[in-house]
Amino acid sequence: MTDADVTLAPGMEVPIQTRTPDAVDLFMFSSAAWLLHRIHYDLPFATEVDGYPELVIHGPLQGAYLVQSVERWLGHRARLRTVRYRHLAPAFLGDTLECGGTVEEVEDEIVTFDLWVRKGDGTVTTTGSARFSMGVS
Repeated sequence: MTDADVTLAPGMEVPIQTRTPDAVDLFMFSSAAWLLHRIHYDLPFATEVDGYPELVIHGPLQGAYLVQSVERWLGHRARLRTVRYRHLAPAFLGDTLECGGTVEEVEDEIVTFDLWVRKGDGTVTTTGSARFSMGVS
């Protein structure tokens, strides 16, 4: 879903996108990002040793979802400049994550977004901000 021709203004909402990572996604992200903590790919370790109810969805994966929510909406004209995010609550395998946010500021070709990831029950797991340049580079 892209809307390459939308005119951005403060207060506009980023369309909500849902993500439900599976065990393969978690393993692949662990491998690609060198995040080797076993809570992300070893269920017996996550549940029996660390006491989690399920495999834990990586915080950095949720950070990537923040960025992707804007990129998927605006397409190739959006170029990431900076991103910051903070994890507030865990998410687990089987959770459906909703990603969204709002346009915070538009200054020339730079747009700042206030972004979040939340679970289906409304628990916000990750918040952040991202700056994108909107011109052709």
